[in-house]
Amino acid sequence: MKRILYGALACLVLLSGVGACTSESVEPQPEFYVKATKDGSAWVVPGSGIYAKAQDEFFVFGEQRDGTVTQASLRLGFAVPTEQPLPTVTKAPTLLPTTWTVLVGGDVIVDGYTADSLSETRLLITRLDTVQKVIEGTFDATLRRDERWSKQEETIRFEQGSFRVRYQ
Repeated sequence: MKRILYGALACLVLLSGVGACTSESVEPQPEFYVKATKDGSAWVVPGSGIYAKAQDEFFVFGEQRDGTVTQASLRLGFAVPTEQPLPTVTKAPTLLPTTWTVLVGGDVIVDGYTADSLSETRLLITRLDTVQKVIEGTFDATLRRDERWSKQEETIRFEQGSFRVRYQ
C-alpha cells in the first residue's frame, strides 16, 4: 500500500512541475504580430497589413485592445521603391508617417502621436512574399504627441520592433 501511495505522490510532484511557469517561460507568439519595447515595456499585439496597389504603398498595423471600447493602433507605412529587387532599408522619402492613434468606440479619435521631421523612424523589410502575401521586418520609431492633444513635448518610443503580417 505504501508503494502505491509513494508512487502516486511522486507522479503528482512530477506532473505539477511539467506545466509550471518559470521566469524563462515564453508565451507563444501569434502567427501574425507586431511587437516592440514600447516605452521600456514589452508590447505584442495582433498584426495586419494592407497593400494599396494604386498608390504602391504598404501599411502595417498593430492593434491593441484593452477589453473596453478603447483601442489603439500603430501604423507603419512605406511607398514601394521603383528599384528591383526591393532595397532592404526604407527611409524617407519612401517612408510614410508612422502614427499611434487611440480610438473610443472604434471611430472617435481621442489621442494621437506622429513621427515628425524631428523624430527618428527606421523600417527594415526583411521578407516580402507576394505569393503568400506576408511581409516581415523590423522597426524603431519615436512618435510625438500631436499638438491637437497636448502642447507638451510628449513622446512614445518603440524600440527593437518587429512584425510579421499578412496583407490584403
